[in-house]
Order: sequence, then structure tokens, then C-alpha cells
Amino acid sequence: MITNCPLCGSPVSENKFSKNEFVYKKCPFCGVLFVANELSELDLARYYSKSYYEADGSNDKGRKGYPSYMKAQESLRDSFKQKLQVVRKHITSGRLLDAGAAYGTFLKLASADYTCVGLELSEYAATVARDEFGVDVKTGTIDAAPFPAAHFDVIVMWDIIEHLKNPVRALQEVHRMLRPGGFCFISTDDVNNWLIKLLGTKWWGIAPPLHLCHFSRRGMEVAFERAGGFEKVKVEKDWRRYGFAEIIKHFGTSYQNTALTDFGTKLGYTSLGKLTINIARPEQFIAIARKIN
Repeated sequence: MITNCPLCGSPVSENKFSKNEFVYKKCPFCGVLFVANELSELDLARYYSKSYYEADGSNDKGRKGYPSYMKAQESLRDSFKQKLQVVRKHITSGRLLDAGAAYGTFLKLASADYTCVGLELSEYAATVARDEFGVDVKTGTIDAAPFPAAHFDVIVMWDIIEHLKNPVRALQEVHRMLRPGGFCFISTDDVNNWLIKLLGTKWWGIAPPLHLCHFSRRGMEVAFERAGGFEKVKVEKDWRRYGFAEIIKHFGTSYQNTALTDFGTKLGYTSLGKLTINIARPEQFIAIARKIN
């Protein structure tokens, strides 16, 4: 078991709760909630196969992941357009890296203003991005990124940092790749939010081993402080357009209701499942940090 906080390094002895076979601890110093089980990169990589992105009818029962990432493209584009507006408020051109690019949906939108490349752990998703969407997505991880120092003006990590074993190491690599004055944008969950406190372990974001670290806003500041070389973190609301099928699946996952989860997955195949609603996610925020040296 991991006994030190992956964010600030403080010793954390007390278990907060367990979900399935995974044990969670919460750091009393920086507030990060993390999975304490020892997991290798190989253990984690196997969860991001095709079945994570696309249900095919044979792998629906109790599966983790999206009903269909391909069929969710319309709602994803709407959500990413709003994230792109946040980026444009701070920087309007330059080289952009999307770390955790999946099918390259955000890259496709951003390519009108920026010179874009993506990085994606899943070989399956990176191949779809290149072959189906025509965007440049490399296979790899943010903490071992194949790019030179001071290469990018913008690095975005949309709903990615909670998947990482070592978020500080990832941000150190972000710092290395950004030019001085470059920006990092991160969307993630606020573990101190009222919705998460209300749902507790039934909150859909508690999804081990897919999500390994959950941050408070202070925790995100600590992460950038530990990485070093960034200005004080700014925070904005994270707007997202949710598909009806995705909402159903979230609640099925939260309440460990396999029938509801599977219904949400199957609904993703239908026109009803594609109906969407645009909301400022109460449990999520966008952190913005600028490299200063």
C-alpha cells in the first residue's frame, strides 16, 4: 500500500474508505484523495483498450468507460468549444499539446488557431485519432513525453490528471516542455465540492483504478508548487455538454446498479441517448497556470 501522499509526500496512515478492492486515503495536509493500492503502469494501461471507449454489445455488462466515445462526438465538440474559449482568453496562437487526446476531438477544433499535436496512452484511441479524424496524436504518457524542452506555448490536460499515479512528475514534465510564459490548462474534480460530499463513495468519479487522485483547489495549487516554476493557479468554471446516456450511466455507476449502467450503455446507441444538456459542472474546475522560468 502507498503510505505517502502522491502530491505533497506527507505520510498518510489512515484509510478513508474502500471501493471494490481499492483502498482510498485522504491527505490531511493538501487534501488529495488517492488510491493507495500499488498499481504498475502495465496494470493501468490495460484498462484503456477499445472496450474503454466503445461498448460493442459483448462487453457491456458492468464495464467501465464510455457508452461510445465515437457517438458522443457532438456533445464532446460542444464541451471542447467552451474549453477552447477559456484557452483563447489567455493565449490565441502557438504550439499546443493535448495530453490525453483520446480521439483528437479537441485538437481538431484547436487546429484552426494553434499548431497542434496530441499525446495518448491508449494505442487504440491514438490510432482512431490518426486514421479516422486525421489529427497528429502520438502514443505515450505525459511523464515520458517525446518532445523537446520549451517546445509548446500551450499544454492542455482535460480530465486527465486524476488518471495519473504521479501528478507532480507529470507537471514537472509539462514545465519542461512549455516555453517561458506558456500556459497549462487542467480540468479536474474538486473533491471538496458539495456534490461529491453529498454522494460520497457513490459519486461517479470514484472509479478505481481509472481515477487515482482527486484534488481540492488547494491541492491543485500544491501540485503546481511542488512541480515548481509556475505562477499562482487561476481557476474557472468548467462547462460541459452531457449526453443523456452518459448521465444515466454515471448514476448507474455511482449506485453500483448494473442494470442502470448497462441501460445507459445501450442507450448510447440511440438518438435519445444523444440528447444533451449544457451545464457548469458543480464538481469540476479548470486550473490555469503560467510557466515563469
